[in-house]
Amino acid sequence: MIDQHTKNPPPPKAAQRYRKLAISLVLLLALTAAAGYWLLYSASGLQSAAAAVNRWGGGMIRLTGVHGTLQDLHIETIHFNNVEQALTLQNLHMRWNPAQLFHRQISIQRLALASIHIDQHAVDTAPAAPQPPDSLLLPFGLSIASMTADAIHLNAAIQENAAPVITNLALTLESDGQHHQLKQLNFTTPWATVESQAELDGNAPFALNARIGAIAASSWGGIDTTVAGNLEQLTIQSASRPPATNMTLHAQLQPFAANPVTQLHAILQQWNPGDFAANAPQAKLSVSAQLTQNEAGQLAGNINIENHAPAPFDQGGIPLSAIHARALISSQLLALPEIRALSGKGGVVRGPLAWDRNKHTLTADLEVERIDPQQLDTRLQSAAISGKIELTGDAEKQSARADLRGQSLRLTAGITRDADELILEQFNLQRNRSRLTGQGKLQLTGEQMFDVSGALINFNSADFIQTADSNLNATLQTSGQLLPAASGTLNYAIHNSRLGKSPVNGSGEIAFTGTGRFSGKAELLAGSNRLLAHGRMDGEQHDVQLTVNAPALAQLGLGISGDLQTQLIFRGTMQAPDLDWKLTSKQLELPGKQKLSGISASARWHQKDTIALNLAVETYRAHEQATIRQLSAILDGKTAGQHLTVNANINKDTTVQLAASGSLSPAKSGLPLRWQGQLTELSATGDMPVRLLAPAALAASATLFSLNDAALSISSGSVRIEQLHWTPSSWKTRGDFTGIALLPGTPAHAKDTPLQLGGRWQFDAAAQLTGELHIQRERGDWTLPGDVPQRLGLQQLQLQATARHGSLSGQFALNSAALGSVRAEVTLPLPPKKTQWSTAKESPLQGNIHATLPSLKWLNASGNNLRADGELQIQADIHGTLQQPDIHGTVSGTNLSLALLEQGIRLQQGTLAARFRQTDLHIDRLQFASPHAAPPDNRLFRDLALQDTAGSLTVSGKIGLTGASGQFDFSLDRLPLAHKTDYWIVTSGQGAIHMKNNHLSVTGGLRTDAGLIMQPPENRPALPDDIVLVNTPSAQQPQKLALDLDMNLNLGEKFYIRASGLEGRLTGQLQARSSGNQPLKLTGAIAAQDAAFKAYGQDLKVRRGIVSFQGSLDDPNLNVLAVREGLAVEAGVEIAGSVRHPRVKLVSTPEVPDTEKLSWIVLSRKPDTSGLDTSVLLSAAGSILGGQSGSGLTDRITQALGVDEITFKQAGVGSSLSGQIGVIGKRISSRAYLSYERGLTATTIGITKLTYNLTPKLTVVTQAGEDSAVDLFYTIQFD
Repeated sequence: MIDQHTKNPPPPKAAQRYRKLAISLVLLLALTAAAGYWLLYSASGLQSAAAAVNRWGGGMIRLTGVHGTLQDLHIETIHFNNVEQALTLQNLHMRWNPAQLFHRQISIQRLALASIHIDQHAVDTAPAAPQPPDSLLLPFGLSIASMTADAIHLNAAIQENAAPVITNLALTLESDGQHHQLKQLNFTTPWATVESQAELDGNAPFALNARIGAIAASSWGGIDTTVAGNLEQLTIQSASRPPATNMTLHAQLQPFAANPVTQLHAILQQWNPGDFAANAPQAKLSVSAQLTQNEAGQLAGNINIENHAPAPFDQGGIPLSAIHARALISSQLLALPEIRALSGKGGVVRGPLAWDRNKHTLTADLEVERIDPQQLDTRLQSAAISGKIELTGDAEKQSARADLRGQSLRLTAGITRDADELILEQFNLQRNRSRLTGQGKLQLTGEQMFDVSGALINFNSADFIQTADSNLNATLQTSGQLLPAASGTLNYAIHNSRLGKSPVNGSGEIAFTGTGRFSGKAELLAGSNRLLAHGRMDGEQHDVQLTVNAPALAQLGLGISGDLQTQLIFRGTMQAPDLDWKLTSKQLELPGKQKLSGISASARWHQKDTIALNLAVETYRAHEQATIRQLSAILDGKTAGQHLTVNANINKDTTVQLAASGSLSPAKSGLPLRWQGQLTELSATGDMPVRLLAPAALAASATLFSLNDAALSISSGSVRIEQLHWTPSSWKTRGDFTGIALLPGTPAHAKDTPLQLGGRWQFDAAAQLTGELHIQRERGDWTLPGDVPQRLGLQQLQLQATARHGSLSGQFALNSAALGSVRAEVTLPLPPKKTQWSTAKESPLQGNIHATLPSLKWLNASGNNLRADGELQIQADIHGTLQQPDIHGTVSGTNLSLALLEQGIRLQQGTLAARFRQTDLHIDRLQFASPHAAPPDNRLFRDLALQDTAGSLTVSGKIGLTGASGQFDFSLDRLPLAHKTDYWIVTSGQGAIHMKNNHLSVTGGLRTDAGLIMQPPENRPALPDDIVLVNTPSAQQPQKLALDLDMNLNLGEKFYIRASGLEGRLTGQLQARSSGNQPLKLTGAIAAQDAAFKAYGQDLKVRRGIVSFQGSLDDPNLNVLAVREGLAVEAGVEIAGSVRHPRVKLVSTPEVPDTEKLSWIVLSRKPDTSGLDTSVLLSAAGSILGGQSGSGLTDRITQALGVDEITFKQAGVGSSLSGQIGVIGKRISSRAYLSYERGLTATTIGITKLTYNLTPKLTVVTQAGEDSAVDLFYTIQFD
């Protein structure tokens, strides 16, 4: 059965139509896809699209140099042009994904531009008031992963070769159509390097948040700015980064209002204008502005400027101490209703000032009170000037008038501009009898005719400036025109005048046209000096003669002295000159302490004759130092060729010789005189000798210097200067060098292959600097000088400097087996200039330093006493400016060790954590461990457990890396100080050290945990007493160090001594104090405990041993008692008084005579009644008691025995006695002397001598005993 709901199939013709339609649609889609593919992915498709843009752009847009495909395109130039501006994009390269357009997304992976040129067109109509946008929504998403532009130029068509205002632009942008995120916008300008991010909402009121960081190309340093709010109301906050000038700014803006700034609060501290411009004055300014918009839409408030370092103009400062003003500011008005400018000594300038932009009017009415000219410029005479200064004007007429008076001084002046004429109505400066008058006028249209006249009447310069007295009477009159070239006449006459004590007269009549044509005569007589010039220069033929005869230049009062004679005769033309010139001077002193002597110069140049130039200078001194000792230059030859030789002796050890051959090209129209030829010889002696290897092309003129293909030998290496070209507006150079040796001393000290450097350079400088410098180690090594010279083991030494895209960057790399590795990078912006490039001292720096020093053994080269090792890591960042760099970073050290061998200090296992900024090193922690060595005598320290622990030293604080300054704390914990033959000490304590301005302060306390002082060896080598070491005194004596000391020294309970016969334990405390350069003072006492003293083989028990200090370091008080115990008579020595004045006596229990006391001390018994012990006892008495001052025991013995001499000495050569002998002598008369000598250990009878002086030179000596003889001596003395 047939289903009625089943549709009947279409007729065959309808099905055929549907099939054709489907096929057509498929073909259309295929063609569209093919066309799209052809357009997007083929070069011909891109060319067709570019042609369509050029054809349909209507002249507003033009593409040239199109390459690639639409997906990856490169366009050499894109020109946009409309009524307001012209835009040129050069070398555009874009890679993007057109398929994202189907997803309503523009996705650009890379957009790079070499340059953007923007030229604004002049528009007659006033710009319309800005209006807020209705919406900032985008109909699609936008993603720019990377956009860069090397340079952006403004108004390049007006200013040819204009430097870019923006360089190194980099941008990253993301937007979903509503929320726009500027993830990165970085660029460099001549004023700052900027990094910024921002977020903007596309819906009203268009919320905006931005962060901007700028590093200014000036002393502003870094500035951080935040922007918050919306496009109806924005808040801006700015603050400078330390250590730059302290600046804060708060502003409220309404961007689309007639007066957009509604609030401005700014504070600037310690600002120095001299840091921003080379010619700006120096000052320390604090600026504050508090401005708020009033009801009239004007910013109103106060502006205050304080100068904390006022200085006169001639000293490079600003003489004003403060400026206070009320302000009213809008887009049409700048009004300061009340200005108060303060100067020193109560000087004030006050009054209103206003400028109305709509009415084109400027008014000022200033009152001057008690202004001292000497406060403005120290070269001016002092005065107290008061008066008025008025300024008025509009678009048609302006005028300025001044009426100032004070202390017999008056200045009245008036100048007016009315229509097309500028008139100096009057100028009258007068003080006492001195008077200067003038008047004149200048037409501002047409040929600009002018007429000016003036007069000096009894004019004494000393009335106004600090100079010699004068009385000048002169008249001056000049008139002419400025266009098309300045021309006119100048007449002057000086009569009945005086300069100092020298009469002055002169007159002149000169007619001039432009700068190259004049005729006339000028004469000046000043004392014994005369100047005469006359002739003409008319551009074709010249006839000029100049004569100067000045035997006393000091009479002119120009700051120069000496003599000068010169004569110049110039005829002919610049192309065919006829010139004769001579100059001589015996002595010539110029400003700045520059002195020349023996100057002689002459030149002759005739068109068809020879050219000759001779110049000789005997000496040239700068600041009393002879820089050039002999200089001679000779140029001779003919017009077509000359030969130049120059010889100079510079300082004491450098001789320079130069020779060149070439020819002079006469000056032509617009071109100066030029010399061109070859440099044939160049040599110099000294530390780095120089020698020219082959002739080089050389050209020179007043506006050009060029040296090409010059090969030089320098310090056993070679330098090749391919090009060196200089003009007043640019310079360029390139070349290379190799084998330049650097020696750590003189060549005689170089045993190994010295460090040799090689490299190349290429620079091109005009408005911008571009180029590079590369220096690297080629071979050899550097040796650290010292007691133990040490090679660094250099493996890499490289320096690279590159100037490109408005910045100068440098990289340094060093690899050394001894030092380790050092890497450094620094970048300096080079702001573009209109003429020549330059680096401003306020230019910001950016860089970093990384150093790894795996070993510090290279420090051991400084001397045998030092031993150091360990590893250091240094990380540093470089910021700040070229004038004030800010270098800060960290230093870390591990496995550090330091040993001072002579002092017995051995520090190990050291660690360091430090940071530095500028010239200050902050030590957060420096710690060493020091293992204990076994004491020399363990019996004394049995209960002292040190072997299992280590001592430590900890230091923290700050040290100035330049100059003597710093402060740090130290702590010692059982730190050992050991010297194997002298001492063994373990100490603890803490203290602080402060150093500033050559003043050292030390405070703290030390306690000895254990110690032993030992007897130093007696066989150490030493110089004889008659040898004195004399060092050459340094040219500059170091400044003495002032010391403030306050230290407590505690010997503890385990401090032992074993030296000079004393063995025992010492206890006590000392307080050491000193102030400034005062002597060190000690207070406290040291006591000997359980001590014994060994003398003459006997042990004396020290019952009391106290040394007390009450100030003086070298004269402590003594309280000592040492007794020999265990005998029937316990005898000993007691010492009292002080070191300088000791009182020594013998004591005993029970009391016995002194001779018996000596016998009990030395012999342990009574003295022998036969007298055989006498020599031994006398020797002991001299040794023990002879050192005291005053009348001691030995004096009393000689008095008791009735003799004149009791001495002990070594037997002489040839004597029958040997060893130590005792001598007892008595003078019988003025000519006779009787003495007895006997060996101290001998048992013989000795020798008796009688010495008799026959004459002052003839003596008879007779002796009897062990050796009998008679001798006759004749004495001869030599001076």
